[in-house]
Amino acid sequence: MGKLLVLCVVAFACIGIGSALQCLKCSFTVFDIPCHTTTVTCNEGQTCATIRGRAAGHKLIMKRNCVDQDKCNKNDTSSFAGISYSTTYECCEGDFCNSGGLRPTAALSLPMALAVLGLWSLRFL
Repeated sequence: MGKLLVLCVVAFACIGIGSALQCLKCSFTVFDIPCHTTTVTCNEGQTCATIRGRAAGHKLIMKRNCVDQDKCNKNDTSSFAGISYSTTYECCEGDFCNSGGLRPTAALSLPMALAVLGLWSLRFL
């Protein structure tokens, strides 16, 4: 009887571990430059998403992460330094569904993204 109880506890523990949604996390990138991705486990009530920020109709930033399901397929608008930005939450279901064909990349992607952003901003000087 004791062995059966232990077996049941182990089985339920494995079921709980396997049910958590796994997504890719990409903290920040600009102009669709590949970014360094890691794996993240979503909390209950969250799903995988790709978050895109646009200003003046141009893609500027992108993130990948878990988000609360109530943000899915919605647009937010905010402004910073007098510029209006729109943020779109593109949600999906299933492990790593927010990969978009991404593969983990080198850690140099953030410095590269900042360099491109710096060159782009020189146009306005």
